[in-house]
Amino acid sequence: MSKYVQAAAAQLIQNKQYPQAIAQLKKAIALDPKSPDAYSTLGSVYLQTGNTKGAIDAYKSQIRANPASADAYNSLGNAYLQAGNQAEAEKQYKTSARIDGSTTYAPYALGNIYLQQGRYTEAATQFAKVVKIAPRDAHGYYGLAAVDNKQGNFSQAATQANKAISLDKTFAEPHFELAKAYLGLGQKSDAEKQATILGTMNATMASDLSKLLAAPKLVASLPDATRFNTLKAPHTLLKTLDPSLLFPNSSKDFTMVFQFDSQMDASSVMNVANWSINKASGGQGGVYNNGVTLHQDTQVTVPSTPKRVVYDPQSMQATVFFTLSQNSTLSAEIDPSHIVFKFSGTDADGKSMDPSADQVDGAAGLPF
Repeated sequence: MSKYVQAAAAQLIQNKQYPQAIAQLKKAIALDPKSPDAYSTLGSVYLQTGNTKGAIDAYKSQIRANPASADAYNSLGNAYLQAGNQAEAEKQYKTSARIDGSTTYAPYALGNIYLQQGRYTEAATQFAKVVKIAPRDAHGYYGLAAVDNKQGNFSQAATQANKAISLDKTFAEPHFELAKAYLGLGQKSDAEKQATILGTMNATMASDLSKLLAAPKLVASLPDATRFNTLKAPHTLLKTLDPSLLFPNSSKDFTMVFQFDSQMDASSVMNVANWSINKASGGQGGVYNNGVTLHQDTQVTVPSTPKRVVYDPQSMQATVFFTLSQNSTLSAEIDPSHIVFKFSGTDADGKSMDPSADQVDGAAGLPF
């Protein structure tokens, strides 16, 4: 009788009549409390309708009815994952793996949890288990590629991703990891080829990769009255920039704020060694003092690197602090519009700056 009721529930599920299907499945369970299929199907319907609590309860009941079912523990782990509880999901997958060590489902799920949590050594161990159990399964190699990319082992990541691709031509994800590995190796053209391939396989993933391929840029410098005025003309007396420089041998810390077009690596931005401050020597930035230096002895010495840099990840802006010093005769001159600020660091994905937009000065107006 329970099987007939389950069959009726299956038809209701096919018709997307989920409340009625749930009622039938509960009836089937009442008729046969030991039926693993009824619990499993009930949990699946609850997950489809977003009722993770109902799904968790259903799979727990399935386990009580059949405590030796590795599949039941996998299903419970999936339900916990959907509920956002990775810790409980991990416990269920571990139990599943102990019950049945011959399948790849549990170690692959564990590997993905550890990868998301930054537990890379444990993730690699689980993906290696997948490879050992099923050496012709592309997923294990894909997982290892993802771990290697996270750890910066780009050459090894490329090897693992290529292996996954060779085993499953329809598997899109390894192409994404291969592109990331190529980017890490500085082989951008090879990464772009993977983007083209992904365009025929997975539009969403191809779009994500295109964004990843786009090199970060400086989009603007943001001066105002309280910062260094890059619009001042050549041969500007330093003392006109701030009242504190009206005194001999005085110094003043100035700031410049730079806007990036993407999220940057905060440690890279705040590393002063990744910034340079120079006098413009041609091209879009122009030439310091327009190429005419009348009083060489009074020209301000421009610091080659900032004093410090602060990064705001919310606004994606960097504030650069640097010091300018007055001379003893109050005659120091500077050409603010031709002071070039350049950033040579990386963004949050480890990508280097676009060389067409990694520096700026007041004369150019826009980054170049």
